[in-house]
Amino acid sequence: MEKEKSVSLGASVSEKKISMTSTNVEGLKVDVYLISEEAVEGELLAKALNASGMEIGRAKQILALAKDDAKLFSFSFDSNLDSDKVAKYILDF
Repeated sequence: MEKEKSVSLGASVSEKKISMTSTNVEGLKVDVYLISEEAVEGELLAKALNASGMEIGRAKQILALAKDDAKLFSFSFDSNLDSDKVAKYILDF
């Protein structure tokens, strides 16, 4: 059984009053449900980190949430990423 990989929010996401209520990691795909207190737009990055905390992959989505909005975002990583080497994921701007 594959070890569950954590997904967390970086400081730049938390500063924009965005919270995360659920996550799902399957292979090279990461799904996150985000809720915004205020309107926010920008390019959101999901970074794959190894056990040493080094970035080993990146996926992007355009984020556009209105005030009190929520949405499920899916990040698909490149097939060259070795998912066995990923220890955790972090979302950041």
